[in-house]
Amino acid sequence: MEVKVIVLPGGKLQIFVDGQVSFEQATQITKTVLAQLNAAGIEISEVGPVEQHKDGAEHVHIAGNVHVQQ
Repeated sequence: MEVKVIVLPGGKLQIFVDGQVSFEQATQITKTVLAQLNAAGIEISEVGPVEQHKDGAEHVHIAGNVHVQQ
């Protein structure tokens, strides 16, 4: 399994979970990563639900916005 967190210009964030996991497992992993980032002081708002792009949930992702406090 591989988890990728990508921050794009403009504060957009995507989290990808790839590997041999169920959709439910990948969703939980994604939510855990979001919680860990928020706990570290990085405020993230989800802009959509977790999405599945391959049969068998070998890949899921979620998009969000990163809010940086200055």
